[in-house]
Amino acid sequence: MGRGMVDALRGKVLWFGSQPGSHVKRELRNRRLSPWPLEVAPVAADLSGARGAVFSFDGSNITGLSALALELVAPLIDHGLRVELIAADDAVLGRAQAVLRGVTGIRSVHTRTAPEPHEVPERLARHDPGPQPNTRLDIQMASNREPIRDQDRPLFQRAFHDCCKIVLSELSGGRSRARVFSVHATLDNSVAGAWPQPLFIKLDSVEKVITEDDNYHVYAPFVPFGLRPSIRGRVLGSTRGLLVGDFADRSESLWDLVRRNVTSSAISSLFEITLGGWRAQAYAIDEAKGSVAKALEQTRFCTPSRIKTSYLEYAKSRGSRATPDQLWTALWSLDQTYRIAPMHGDLHGENVRVRNGNAILIDFASVAPGPLTADLAALETWLAFELPPEERGEDYENEGWRVVIDRLYAPATFLHPPEPSDPTSPYCWMISAVRQIRHLGIAVQSCPTEYQTAVAVSLLRRCMWDNGCAADKFRRGHGYVIAAGLTADLKTRLSPAS
Repeated sequence: MGRGMVDALRGKVLWFGSQPGSHVKRELRNRRLSPWPLEVAPVAADLSGARGAVFSFDGSNITGLSALALELVAPLIDHGLRVELIAADDAVLGRAQAVLRGVTGIRSVHTRTAPEPHEVPERLARHDPGPQPNTRLDIQMASNREPIRDQDRPLFQRAFHDCCKIVLSELSGGRSRARVFSVHATLDNSVAGAWPQPLFIKLDSVEKVITEDDNYHVYAPFVPFGLRPSIRGRVLGSTRGLLVGDFADRSESLWDLVRRNVTSSAISSLFEITLGGWRAQAYAIDEAKGSVAKALEQTRFCTPSRIKTSYLEYAKSRGSRATPDQLWTALWSLDQTYRIAPMHGDLHGENVRVRNGNAILIDFASVAPGPLTADLAALETWLAFELPPEERGEDYENEGWRVVIDRLYAPATFLHPPEPSDPTSPYCWMISAVRQIRHLGIAVQSCPTEYQTAVAVSLLRRCMWDNGCAADKFRRGHGYVIAAGLTADLKTRLSPAS
């Protein structure tokens, strides 16, 4: 769509407060913009065709205009508008900013004292508001899940402006505040047809959407085409945004395959092919030296201060009294070697989709350079310690699971992988997945303690959350106990002087 056409469609500038002078109006007209004076909150008709909004302060209107700005700035930005806060002098602007502290820090809010006549019109003309929100869009949930918040509806209306209906199926998974959906859309007046291929949408904070979008552009070229989404674009609001990309249709989550014990080829595909391009980069540079735990903390994979002390009570009942600080100090003191490569940073069973045996990534939010063993450890511990949906109604402690975990995570199993499972075990699926990944982790480590350390850190990372059900808290608490045991074993095997 050409620049002139965009201006013609969204050339309205909502103007609140002191009205523009003749020179400003001329500059607006020169850029195909027209001021739309308002004294109250805009209605839907006012927003139609709007490109930006100006709040013009003088000494007489600070109180009333500030109250209006506090109410309107966020929803205006959510509709794609650029917001300008201008004032006659620094004193007036300072008084307004004192009231609008929660507003002036929002992205797309810009402040200026006594701007030249051309300044605001030029900034508004250069702003791309995107397509007009489709306020008639029918947004449906595929199942009885939490509906979309009213504040987020304009983001979907902008992203799917050319659709008459979308159906959202929520994809579960990690512990972030983001919501991820697969989207089946019905196009409005498309010559090609009504039902395009499904998309995925991630609804998250503006900062995280921008970061993940940037990560796709930097890291996706190293992942084979077809084994990661193609990003269609992003829609940014005041505090939340959408990332839109192609979804792997007719696929299922790795988590579902693991629990059916049919995941061996998918795990191989994930690390050898899908992530193979990233992991190969580890051998293009020299090995790093130092603490694996420190390297993972620097990538924000695990933040020690966020580890919940609520798990200490359970740990004490199992004979473990080490605090998170003590564990982290011990892990930091280890003198190790490891290889660095792009790591996914949040690899779990729900952000990997599988189709025809091929593993497909759908989440690049946490990609960063890190130890080569980190993704293996993250996925292994997630599959072993995550509470399956079918067990969420259980009581606090699952003794059968604990016995299996204690065997799988005994320190000796990081020297030689654990033995195969009894095929009649109810956790045969978990044991099989852990053994396969453990073989890979031990094989690629650069020193004998690297993978064990990465697993201990991954288990401590899981203790950064305690908002699950009782059975989930038990598993995370037992993960803390396992991490403490692995750390104690590492201290006896390796010290800074060795």
